Amino acid sequence: MIHFERSFDYETIRAVMTHPLLYRHLSDDGSPPADQYKPIEDDRIWYIEAERIDSDDFELLGYWIFHPQNAVCWEVHTVLLPSAWGPTGQLAACLLPAWIWANTPCRRIVTNVPTTNRLALHFALKAGMRMYGVNEASYLKNGVLCDQICLGITAPQERPMPEEETGLESRGEGREEESCQPQQQSSRP
Repeated sequence: MIHFERSFDYETIRAVMTHPLLYRHLSDDGSPPADQYKPIEDDRIWYIEAERIDSDDFELLGYWIFHPQNAVCWEVHTVLLPSAWGPTGQLAACLLPAWIWANTPCRRIVTNVPTTNRLALHFALKAGMRMYGVNEASYLKNGVLCDQICLGITAPQERPMPEEETGLESRGEGREEESCQPQQQSSRP
């Protein structure tokens, strides 16, 4: 079973974020060295701890870090330990939005993935996020300026807004929705 809860355990958050296999992927040219990194302690930031819990076993998978851009749109950053890479982490990523919708005022989750991080891009897409844009020349890593892919996922609406009320056509018409099933293998050649 995957369990989520908000965490204020900043020392464990710091230990996970500065893990030797993770920090180099999480940091950019403006980040401090790992030994000087401290997580921001602010009530507006939600550090969501993900755990795998079985009848006699507990495993920390990592964290998702949320900070509001406004009241309903929150940006997310993923920090999963190497033991959670693969199907377990992907399952947690698929389950997380429902927890966020139920436990916060957030109704849209967004993230930015550098074009140099193809694994993170595929991970976000498999978790149900959709690309909505490109933020050009917005990420500096190892002296190289690169673009970021903008992705997001929106909470299911309780009452869909008719086109007459919004003046906008639905962009989802005719588009096949992909389900978030991280452990299912494709049968395509």
